[in-house]
Amino acid sequence: SVCSKEDVEGVVKSYAAVAREGQKEVIQQAALAQSSKKVVESVVRQMDADKVEREKRRSNVVVLSAPEPEKEASAEQKKKEDKDFCSKVLGIPLKDVETCWRAGKIDNSKPDYLRPLVIKLKSEGLVEEWTKEGKGFKTESGFWINKDLCAADRKANFLAREQRRTRSQKK
Repeated sequence: SVCSKEDVEGVVKSYAAVAREGQKEVIQQAALAQSSKKVVESVVRQMDADKVEREKRRSNVVVLSAPEPEKEASAEQKKKEDKDFCSKVLGIPLKDVETCWRAGKIDNSKPDYLRPLVIKLKSEGLVEEWTKEGKGFKTESGFWINKDLCAADRKANFLAREQRRTRSQKK
């Protein structure tokens, strides 16, 4: 039996339609695989950056709401006032403090904003001691001493607190 020209054209057209649909699916899968690869690479880069950040902060503690030194004081005088605050108010011996500094810039549009005081201690053991194994320590003067966490760890801790609050409210 001989096929007509119309039969052949119909078969060719239906094959082309099937091939075109298959090709679209293959292209979509390739694009998805490529974007997944980029996402994985991005996540790995961020995890590496977080690891480096954690390493830099592992000997640090942070005190929020610590009073700022006088604005007119020199940088040297401000550093001395912060170190005095560490020893006299917080009770951290100066022999345990390597250095301390204020995080962030002074924002004149927010006169009541107190920059966090970051204190680099001489060892990780001292960090654990002063933060009660990372739970935070409230001094007799009412200031909290906490570990200096990277942004990812702060966010993870915040989400964990939110989940605890949600669970406790459901009870």
